[in-house]
Amino acid sequence: MELTPGVHGLPLRVSMDDREAMFNPTAVETPQGLLLIDVCLPGEVGVLEAALADEGLSLDDAWGVLVTHQDLDHAGCLATVVDRTDAVVFAHEVEAPYLEGETELVKSTEERPMAIEPTTVDVRLTGGETFATAAGPMEVVPTPGHSPGHVSAYFPDAELLVSADALTVVDGELVGPRPEVTQDLDTARESAATLADRDVAETFCFHGGRVAAGTERIEEIAAER
Repeated sequence: MELTPGVHGLPLRVSMDDREAMFNPTAVETPQGLLLIDVCLPGEVGVLEAALADEGLSLDDAWGVLVTHQDLDHAGCLATVVDRTDAVVFAHEVEAPYLEGETELVKSTEERPMAIEPTTVDVRLTGGETFATAAGPMEVVPTPGHSPGHVSAYFPDAELLVSADALTVVDGELVGPRPEVTQDLDTARESAATLADRDVAETFCFHGGRVAAGTERIEEIAAER
């Protein structure tokens, strides 16, 4: 789905833990080619490729991947995508050790071990970086809480926020981070307040997809305690 000219939501329907799940990475057209914001689970590159094809796009045109954070549903097939495309990997410097295999994933436990194939982070972000895109500048916004180095992407010209897991859509309503899968809920709410400082008319969430809600609703979420 086209979120704004040059920015495409990629709804992916996959099987996860014996259930069907829907994930929503993003493809952004840039002067260098496609920049993917997140990918998908291990072994699901084909699903990602099909979603790109539905938008008239090709995985082979991906020159970069912005990984919002380390979770399997966002970075699980990152190594495969990089092997296929030689894409440049961007991630916050705090997330880099997890993606490169130096540090165990935050949500990995003895009862449910988790791991992804280590992948080099070519460019370590600190926040505030701007990418040139077909939709105008895209700002990388640090939104920690869900994970230590989580980031979101903001397109000011389109008043569009790609929130990854900083926000969620449930039954058509924009809501805050899910407490049961958020590492630091207080920090996540502070991150929502950071997002509320921007002019947002529409939000695209990795879980729940597109919603015509923005700054006013995000302010309400940030105020929730």
